[in-house]
Amino acid sequence: MRSSSEKEKVLKLLRDAQLEKDNSAEQLGEAAQPLYKISKQDMITVFAEKFSEGNGKFFYCRTGQELVASLKNLIEYRQWKNVVSFSENLQSYLAGIGLQTNIDDEHTTVGITLCHALMARTGSIIITSEQGVGTHLKRFTPILIVIAFASQLCDDYGIILDTLDQKRPQWVLNIKSGDLVQEEIREMYMFLMDA
Repeated sequence: MRSSSEKEKVLKLLRDAQLEKDNSAEQLGEAAQPLYKISKQDMITVFAEKFSEGNGKFFYCRTGQELVASLKNLIEYRQWKNVVSFSENLQSYLAGIGLQTNIDDEHTTVGITLCHALMARTGSIIITSEQGVGTHLKRFTPILIVIAFASQLCDDYGIILDTLDQKRPQWVLNIKSGDLVQEEIREMYMFLMDA
């Protein structure tokens, strides 16, 4: 009789432990999910703060005209002469708005690029081979200007990875302004257009 009651106690402990395990797994699953979806406007603010914490310079432009004016003003103010764009499409676009850029060479100090996505919570910029910078990026220019759109902001790396599955780039770079500003890039500028 005694052995059967001890057996029941052990079985009860095992059942209770299993129930606690199931409840804690559910709680962990819920904690892993974002508590709320961040709005695009909040993502812009979060990204700008994180990007600026890493010594990046952030410009928010409501329209294409504002982007062009801000970009031209920065280039003129800093008196940058040898500005390159890393993609032919970007070079054509910039030429169309009156900003001539060159082809990258080893003496280039200022480069302008597009990006694949922006990670709001970390202030990271995702650049892939699809942005027209070739099969590999040999080096960064000491001054890097990135042009992006608010529609490229994400609050979850999973969303970014899903978009990468569709395009299959040859390489992907995740750049945080603070990481590279100290090593290879002296200055990083982000022009984010609300689109």
